[in-house]
Amino acid sequence: MNLTAQTWVDVEEPDVDVCLLPVGSVEQHGPHAPLGTDVFVADAIAEAAAGRVEAWKLPPVHIGVAPYHRHFPGTLHLPPEVLREYVFHLLKCIDAWGVETVLIINGHGGNRDALKHVCRRLSDETGLDAQYWEWMKAVEADVQHAGAVETSVLQHLVPELLGTPQPGDAESWGEWVHGAQTAMYTDEFSENGVVGDPTAATAEAGQDVFETAVGELQELIAWLGDRNAPENGRRRDGDHGTR
Repeated sequence: MNLTAQTWVDVEEPDVDVCLLPVGSVEQHGPHAPLGTDVFVADAIAEAAAGRVEAWKLPPVHIGVAPYHRHFPGTLHLPPEVLREYVFHLLKCIDAWGVETVLIINGHGGNRDALKHVCRRLSDETGLDAQYWEWMKAVEADVQHAGAVETSVLQHLVPELLGTPQPGDAESWGEWVHGAQTAMYTDEFSENGVVGDPTAATAEAGQDVFETAVGELQELIAWLGDRNAPENGRRRDGDHGTR
């Protein structure tokens, strides 16, 4: 269920205990994939899961931490501290609604540290059980930037937004020398911004990855619900114990 389609009366007496917040990025994804790739995927996964379990999907956060893509036109990015404050205060609003759990659904690796920090802070300072989830870590496939897996998911979700895939000139993220990641910007190791070979992408493979991710998210929501049930020691309002 989309929160923006509800009334305040619906929220005043909620039938749900979980809110999902998709967070992505607007950044280059090679010459074939849309700038909003990370938003599209995170939002679609959250919407699918919210339609299958009792959860509200919040409006997605589009802009994330992506300064290393800034040499490619179209990339937008925020400092980590700005993203942290924005997401914290956004989710803090939910603390008064009677909702038990908030799940951040991340679609961009550059957001990882900032969003994990937000979850720790929310769990410490509010009555919310705040959890971080990243679809790229929930599937077994090797998800490379604008590579075959990510392009396959886009072919499943938004084929009309895709151009003709072109191979990248990097097989892995970054440039490593004696244990140090020496490249500061994406264009230092990938001229077209692609890592891997998206020409191998298929919509069928993308659907499999997408459904796997949604299924894993559903399982996590169910597990959190069981863990937070009253008979299993569910936290009460005002109990802001660390975790």
